[in-house]
Amino acid sequence: MIIIRAIALLLFFTVVPFAVGRLITYRAKSNLISEYLVGFFGNLGIFYILFAFYNWAQIWKTYTDPVIGAFTKLCRMYLIVIAVLIVLWAWLDRATIRKSVNILKTELERYISSVKKDKFVFIYSIVFAVLFAAQLYFALGYEVNEWSYDDYDYVVSSKDTVSSDTLTYINFIDGTMPNIAEKRAATAWVTYIAFLSKVSGFEVTTVSHTILPVLLLMVAYLNFYYIVGVLFDELDNRLIAMILISMAYIFGLYSHYSATFRLLGALWQGKAVLTTIAVPFLVVYLIEIYAKRVETRYMLTIAAVSLGACSLTLLSAFFIAISSLIVWVIMCVYHRRIYGIRYLLASLVGPAFLGVFYAMLWMLQQDMKNNEYKYFEFRKYGK
Repeated sequence: MIIIRAIALLLFFTVVPFAVGRLITYRAKSNLISEYLVGFFGNLGIFYILFAFYNWAQIWKTYTDPVIGAFTKLCRMYLIVIAVLIVLWAWLDRATIRKSVNILKTELERYISSVKKDKFVFIYSIVFAVLFAAQLYFALGYEVNEWSYDDYDYVVSSKDTVSSDTLTYINFIDGTMPNIAEKRAATAWVTYIAFLSKVSGFEVTTVSHTILPVLLLMVAYLNFYYIVGVLFDELDNRLIAMILISMAYIFGLYSHYSATFRLLGALWQGKAVLTTIAVPFLVVYLIEIYAKRVETRYMLTIAAVSLGACSLTLLSAFFIAISSLIVWVIMCVYHRRIYGIRYLLASLVGPAFLGVFYAMLWMLQQDMKNNEYKYFEFRKYGK
């Protein structure tokens, strides 16, 4: 039974991101790693849109008594959408799926060829494998003991979501409901962890402190390899860069406020995923796309990453917007003209969605507090 539960959870870090990524990039093909990462955040973006709908409906229906059942409805609808997308991907991408074994064989042959050309490639591979294995061991064995000051909110909120069948609806201090904080209700990462717990049957604390650190660490290093792949063509240079990145993170675990702590200390938190995976990937991905001729087909991929990143934490609105603007300015200087407005607008989809959703929640909360119905006057008629 535990194997079946583990497979159910792993699907959302393997098949689902890859299927979503291949569909999103169907007319904007790239390499497999970037397609996976686009799918990883695109999947979170899909969940975020559904979450926003059901969370808004739940809060809108709340007058005095709690409204139960939103979490179950969200999970069912999300699973239906993902199932449809997987079937669609399996049909549209059936030729590539049939060739997957040959693709892996080609990559293996390319690696063997690099080793024959330069024996140090094998040595670098062993060194990186040892460093990466050590970090995985640390993530599996030690992050379970890392209870930061945020966990009394994040993990408890995820647990309350499962036990109450509601969405960010309970006061995480005294357990009363309905209790809605715009800061939590505007983002979906806490609820996504609750979904992973529900679909797999593992406890929220197990998912947060044991499973997610390992899986997200793999995603993070896949992202790092994508970045060094953009910077370097030769495999030996890429492996050297990965070794240096590993050493920097291992010996940089010195503060609760450093990016190194977020990777190896509390990777299950939304702001950790944002700073260690989402922002680095978005910046490099944007630079890579801006360097090409501007094409509308890339707007969907950029918007998907932006929306998924903004589902993680309220800080995403600032980090994603600022990062996108900085990259746009740099690329305008590079091209010596105003360049890629369409890409800039696509990269701001996530911050715009989060900002509007937060503002609507805040206005609804104000109406619920004083019964003046200043922002949604027709709500007082029960509509």
